[in-house]
Amino acid sequence: MYGVDLDFTSGLNIVQADNTSGKSTCLQAIIYVLGLERSLSANLSVPLPFAMRERIHETKDDPYEEVLQSYVEIEVCNHRDEKLRIRRSIVGDADPKLISTWSTEEAEDDGPVRETQRDFFVHDPGSATRESGFHHFLADFLGWELPDVPRFDGTECPLYVETLFPMFFVEQKRGWSTVQGPLPTHFRIQDINRRVLEFVLNLDAGKVRRERAELNKRIGFLESDWTDKRRVLSKGGVDLIRFIGVPKTPTAEFSHQAAISLEVFTDGEWLPLELASKELQDEIEKLNNIELVSTEEAEASTQQALEVAQLKYDELGAMFEVARTDFRAVLEENRALKKRLEVLDIDLKRHQDTKKLMALGSEVADAVAFESCPTCHQHLNQELLPPSSSGAMALDENIAFIKSQQLMYKSALAATEERLGELRLRGRSIEQDYKEAQSELRSLKRALVRPASSVSRATIEKSVRLQARVDQWQEMQERADGLVDDLVAIAKEWAILSSRLKELRTGDDFSSEDKNKISRLQSLIQGHLKTFDFHSFPPSEITLARDNFRPQVLVFDKDSGGEIEKDIGFEASASDGIRLKWSYYLSLLELDENYDTNHAGLVVFDEPGQQAADPVNLTSLFQESAKVRPDRHQILIATSEKEHAIKEGLGDRPYNLISFSGYILKPLS
Repeated sequence: MYGVDLDFTSGLNIVQADNTSGKSTCLQAIIYVLGLERSLSANLSVPLPFAMRERIHETKDDPYEEVLQSYVEIEVCNHRDEKLRIRRSIVGDADPKLISTWSTEEAEDDGPVRETQRDFFVHDPGSATRESGFHHFLADFLGWELPDVPRFDGTECPLYVETLFPMFFVEQKRGWSTVQGPLPTHFRIQDINRRVLEFVLNLDAGKVRRERAELNKRIGFLESDWTDKRRVLSKGGVDLIRFIGVPKTPTAEFSHQAAISLEVFTDGEWLPLELASKELQDEIEKLNNIELVSTEEAEASTQQALEVAQLKYDELGAMFEVARTDFRAVLEENRALKKRLEVLDIDLKRHQDTKKLMALGSEVADAVAFESCPTCHQHLNQELLPPSSSGAMALDENIAFIKSQQLMYKSALAATEERLGELRLRGRSIEQDYKEAQSELRSLKRALVRPASSVSRATIEKSVRLQARVDQWQEMQERADGLVDDLVAIAKEWAILSSRLKELRTGDDFSSEDKNKISRLQSLIQGHLKTFDFHSFPPSEITLARDNFRPQVLVFDKDSGGEIEKDIGFEASASDGIRLKWSYYLSLLELDENYDTNHAGLVVFDEPGQQAADPVNLTSLFQESAKVRPDRHQILIATSEKEHAIKEGLGDRPYNLISFSGYILKPLS
């Protein structure tokens, strides 16, 4: 049985051994046991050497033995002094997606300490969000509330734990290639560097940006809901009512006072619903007061009413045909405008492409100048145009003209859309009146052929029809009131959210606390760079970019003839890039001593002596690392630096040195 126990203490810990002895194996085992393989690459291959997976031997001269079972176990402690033992299998019976944990509980009355086991899963959907997902549990153990962040496909996902750990753990192969991370891009998170650093630094700017995104999302939903409900109103979704005073988008004024009038189309004109209802009620009142007579006595009045009804029926039929003709004409105009806009859009793109080609030095510029077609290069003879002595418009003028035409046609299209809605309502209203007039004609004709002694029912039937219309309008009014109430509620919420969004847009994303943090971080980095003998630029000229917090420097730009801010990673020497990485990570850790951040309190450097860094500078790294607060932070460094050099460089400073000769994984007694 092979293995090793590493007892890391708080503060600085140094694992010292020769190259290829297993130092990186020990540190990468931490990544593996925490299920953080995807912080290194998109695939889920075990980031451990064959000695942990396939075969192992004690010395180079010994034969290999097959690995039948292997696992990694680690004990961690959080800021609440809660201890947690974590175990994950590599080879054996247990699935590597299973992670087992044991938490310790102090018993009452000085009884024995109890351990509670709980199992979790990783690398399956829900591992970052569900209760049984290990990374969801790990984030809670660390006291992190991971925000949702946007992805490139428009969806959202949590700021996964895997995206954060490259800011605490620098592995040997790729970790030293960039100042930040490198952060995993396979999660497709937008602006991942900025979002990770905003979370690690616990900046208010990140919270403001997330709140602004949430507000924009909610406002967009409200505006969409408003558009849907308004469309129901404008297209007669509430039967045959026309609404006047409903804006196209929510407004603060509408939320305070919704001045809406409801109109119905009756007797050839639009009337307020309240007035039309009153007129019908008055007519019903008159009909109800008429004394009932026999069919013979009512014959003359019935005949007269029949003539009036026939006239109204014919008039409504003619009005319906006119309305239908008008609707078709406006519909054709609407379609023509849409087609014209499509042509203008194609024309605009062609002109813009031509302009781009001209800017690149294409000969298409000559074709345009000599009035040739930019697509087929044929000469544009003015066969369809009257002779003109003026030349063609310049390309920019054409583009501006096409855009102005688009605005004009879009305005006309909106007008036709509104006109179509009104004509649709009018047509449906006339159609309803037409059908009612038809029913009245039938009723009056039946009344004339009834027995002479029977009671005339024409008046009763008309009263019933009118009452049905009043009842229908009342029902329409109630349904409309419900929709209007919904619109008012939408407008009120929209006004509140829009006001808050305006506050967030007018202010600076960075709070005063944020600015203090960034300034302090920048100062710490500059101090460390000076200590580590950074010489590519004066450390005092190194600043942090406000969009992604990468180190930058002012450099002279030959093209512009002035100074520009440039990412320092492209300008510093390779060894200075390593010094910058040391400074950046130590400064992030030290910032946590005086400010509220989301730093894990841990920094891991695997072989920090990259790019043949000066041994003096490497000693300075050990010395600076020994200064961290042992009650809050821990630094793990794996190095092949000689043991005597480490001890001589650190002197009496506090540190924990774990030194090995030969392979670190040895047979256990």
